[in-house]
Amino acid sequence: MGTDNKSNAGTVDAIVSGSMSSTDLPIDLDDFFQHLANEQTRYVLYLLTERGGTVHLEEINDYFDSSSDKLMLHHSVVPRLVDFHLVDYDQETKAITPTPLCDDLTSALETVKALEKEPVNEFLEQMNR
Repeated sequence: MGTDNKSNAGTVDAIVSGSMSSTDLPIDLDDFFQHLANEQTRYVLYLLTERGGTVHLEEINDYFDSSSDKLMLHHSVVPRLVDFHLVDYDQETKAITPTPLCDDLTSALETVKALEKEPVNEFLEQMNR
């Protein structure tokens, strides 16, 4: 797996040069940055866009060590993503499924992921085992 920073260079250049605007995003730029500010939220979005489908909350939950991280995931991260219509959540099966709106963020999320430090790759590799 691994992210090829060179393949994302064009997108990063587009953002930096201003040829990609906030209107290219399917959600408000401030809302997008609020989601990106939280590491758990970013990781959930990265996983959903990489897999291109449903992920079960328990899979993600297993990655986080502390009970406070797990509580935040259950009671803050997922509900917030649902509120912004980025994911659908089935409480019975605990399945998180990206919406078409989330799918529209794939390019922007790939760009942000390329700027991350190493732990994101460890997380994604662990989740894809």
